[in-house]
Amino acid sequence: MQTDQTASSAYRLPEELAVGGRFGEARYLLKRKLGRGEFTEVWLARDVRAEREVTLKFLRPDFLADAAVLARLDQETRRSAQLAHPAIARIYDFQCDYQSAAVVTEFVEGWSLATVKVDRPQKRFRIEDITLWVHQLCVALDYAHHGFCLVHRSMKPSNILLDRREQLKVTDFGIDDAIRAAAVNLGQPISAGTIAYASPQQLQGADPSVLDDIYSLGATIYDLLTGTPPFVKGDLSLQILELTAPTMNERLAELNINDAIPAAWEEVIAACLAKDPGQRPHSASEIWRSLETATKAQQTIGLELQPRLQRISELSIRVRNFFGQIASKVRSLMVAGARTIRAQTRNLGSQVQKRLAALRKNQMLVLAATVTLMLS
Repeated sequence: MQTDQTASSAYRLPEELAVGGRFGEARYLLKRKLGRGEFTEVWLARDVRAEREVTLKFLRPDFLADAAVLARLDQETRRSAQLAHPAIARIYDFQCDYQSAAVVTEFVEGWSLATVKVDRPQKRFRIEDITLWVHQLCVALDYAHHGFCLVHRSMKPSNILLDRREQLKVTDFGIDDAIRAAAVNLGQPISAGTIAYASPQQLQGADPSVLDDIYSLGATIYDLLTGTPPFVKGDLSLQILELTAPTMNERLAELNINDAIPAAWEEVIAACLAKDPGQRPHSASEIWRSLETATKAQQTIGLELQPRLQRISELSIRVRNFFGQIASKVRSLMVAGARTIRAQTRNLGSQVQKRLAALRKNQMLVLAATVTLMLS
């Protein structure tokens, strides 16, 4: 890597990068721009030497004026390039020529969890949606933390991708933090979207620690389950340093979302977000063991309840059938009774009519006899 260049008008602006252009001594053929980050511009390129698609993260031109910044990025790239895990996007190289500097990483064709989340109902995931992802994240972090003593320090939904096979990939391991540190040295402001997942110790400038990633992982899971990071308004730095985040259930209530997070998940995430790093889980594997135990317990309860619920359902059906039969019989009796009453009423009416006719006949006979006696 060449780091002895000084700032000058020769540095190529991101706007001057073009499809078909070459970079890195013509090794990388630019194919299309993928997007623009806070301090980088991201391109898809073809590595003609290795015959593979790669991602190039071009630094802003003002970064190139500081040789120390370039040296640190080169060092971090070399360290992160050791990682070879299916859930971690590979970091290949750091290239710097007389005009530009870029980090070369694995190209992952897919979408970040931040993007996928936007299309979900209520812009959030449910626990059953993310359980597998959380497991993959914990395994990947544990691999980097304890296998290589490497810390990500920029864990957030936008740095977690899903490829087309829905395989999870953590991107920019160690790189985003190095770029952010360079920006701070250059007096550049850091966006709230980045601060929202940073640990209190990161904001205070402490040395990198595994427990920073534990905090950020907790903040990331909090975001995936509620739709927002733990702190979202006002002075985020001050809140992260001094305030306790609302529980996930409290956040759901604030957002008028009718759902509930199990107590075990609440407890684990609250521990991850502890201000004191000593109170956080000591490893990503510890986080997963706690969540896995809680998930299995919930599933076991569900399995135990299922036969009972089935019996209750069957009893309910029998009760409904029983009362249905009674109601049917009552209706039949009522109909039969009505018919009987109508028949009896008709018979009584007929008898009354006959008696009235007989009475009228007798009255006529009496009247005739009376007239006969009067005329005799």
